[in-house]
Amino acid sequence: MTDYAEERQMELEALESIYPDEYQPISDNEFKISIYPDENENDKQYGVLLHVKYTPTYPDELPEFDIEDLEGTLSDDLHTKLIEELRLVAEESLGMAMVFTMASLLKDQLNEIVMSAQRILQQEVEERRRKAEELENAKFHGTKVTLERFIDWKKKFDKEVAAKDELERQARAKELKNKLTGRQLFESDKTLALSDAKFMEDGDVSVDVTLYDKAERSAMVDDEDQDNDENAVWKRLQDED
Repeated sequence: MTDYAEERQMELEALESIYPDEYQPISDNEFKISIYPDENENDKQYGVLLHVKYTPTYPDELPEFDIEDLEGTLSDDLHTKLIEELRLVAEESLGMAMVFTMASLLKDQLNEIVMSAQRILQQEVEERRRKAEELENAKFHGTKVTLERFIDWKKKFDKEVAAKDELERQARAKELKNKLTGRQLFESDKTLALSDAKFMEDGDVSVDVTLYDKAERSAMVDDEDQDNDENAVWKRLQDED
């Protein structure tokens, strides 16, 4: 006949020896063991409590057990997953002391959880760094030019240049239209032909240039220019004497 009380007592003594600081007795048949992942044994930033209560025929039947948060918080899904894995390993150990096996499995699972969290954190850090580098590089490289973007830009540029050229052409045409030459002004305003009469001396002959055609008026202007040139030469010779 199995002496369950004796087997339980032997296991409790072994657990106190293995976990001198982590073992927390509640009664002769109930206790808690603090479990931390290897990465956090020193600072104990994350950990759980394995809460165990022996049943009357333990180890021939499973003990009552649960997982309590000690440091950090387990999600509901993760808590359920760990409980199920502990149940499976305990069932494989029926008939033998099984708490140490359960505690070891829980520690391994916590190690994996911590490593996974660290990997995720590292990935997030690297992703933020990558995005920051992309933003910084974008300041120097600008937008990547593709053939489609270049064609769109070229069309827009040509349209802007054509519009600018048209405005300049219209401005020049308007300026030329409003700016008459001396001859055009003289021919278009007949009063100018008569205005010089005020400055004529006695004996000067008034000529009505409007009586001449365009060719004759042009010849008259050329003769006048030649006379002015000769007068200028004569005046310069007198000054030299």
